[in-house]
Amino acid sequence: MFSNAFEIFLNMLAYSFWPFAFSLIAIYVFNTYLNDSYKRKVKKEKRVRSTDPEVHDLAEKALNFKAPKIETSFGDERIGEVHASEKD
Repeated sequence: MFSNAFEIFLNMLAYSFWPFAFSLIAIYVFNTYLNDSYKRKVKKEKRVRSTDPEVHDLAEKALNFKAPKIETSFGDERIGEVHASEKD
């Protein structure tokens, strides 16, 4: 009885999964190799992505900005606290 139920399960899986997988692969191949509008869209996205990292780096630098510590000196005297330079 268990073997019969397992056989039915395997047949159901084979007849439902493989057509689905084949259709997904067919759609992917069609879009990748045969569809010109899809290729243009992908090229445009790549162009946009190639400029994005610079913008993101600038944004991160702006968020992580720390005001510099200022030392002032007049002649031989220093005014304010003296800070050592920070290492990154």
